[in-house]
Amino acid sequence: MSKDNLESLETVKVSINKMIDKANSDSEFGKFKYYVNTKWEGGTLCNNQIRRAHKLLVDEPASFGGEDLSASPVELVLVALGSCQQMMYSALASIRNVPLEECEVTLKANLDVRGLLGLDDEKKTFPGFSSISYETNLVSSADEDTLDKLIEDVENQCPVMDMLTRNMKIDGVVKVSKGDDGND
Repeated sequence: MSKDNLESLETVKVSINKMIDKANSDSEFGKFKYYVNTKWEGGTLCNNQIRRAHKLLVDEPASFGGEDLSASPVELVLVALGSCQQMMYSALASIRNVPLEECEVTLKANLDVRGLLGLDDEKKTFPGFSSISYETNLVSSADEDTLDKLIEDVENQCPVMDMLTRNMKIDGVVKVSKGDDGND
């Protein structure tokens, strides 16, 4: 697999260099907007439409009342972080000609259910993760300084890492419609 991974970096390199050239020549390029629509299907199952072309089921394990048909939302946060880091390693290694043979990220997080269920009267327990840890294993023949710079830049430029560690404004609107309760 390592040889295939090294060869796949060439495809990434071409795409990233095109993106860099376009971003350098057009200040409006690269201001992407993302679109996701999620629909509750009953129980804890959600059917998500991503970029109108991709579907993703999200569910909870049986211990939370779900059918465990897919990953839970909090697991997807970990998937997003690990995948984003791997993609950043691939992108940066490719344009820097760093031979990256393998990249594996293992993530762990702690969550106290009392927070999300509102069972902590003192409000000291958060509803989300209290901590996330990860271990990244790289296989590369590059020298130590090159890899140190790559690691530093990935951790500083990973969009998901940025979103998880920086205060970010989130706006939302909730619209309520009266449903048909079946009573006439």
